[in-house]
Amino acid sequence: MDLRIDRTAVGACFKLSELGTIRRPDLAGKVGVVVDISSRTTGITVLFDGAKRPTVLHRDYISPSSDEDFP
Repeated sequence: MDLRIDRTAVGACFKLSELGTIRRPDLAGKVGVVVDISSRTTGITVLFDGAKRPTVLHRDYISPSSDEDFP
């Protein structure tokens, strides 16, 4: 099991990682909160600031963020 996965928790603030920005340029610069972590797949359900519905991303597409990244 990847150790980085263990550090991601529901409620954690995140921003897109460098890989996430490359693969999902439409989401570049957005920040949000982790709302669910799949134990069976590589998906992490996230809610971006201002969004009404959550989005599922590959766990390599997000990285931990501090509160100062939020507007």
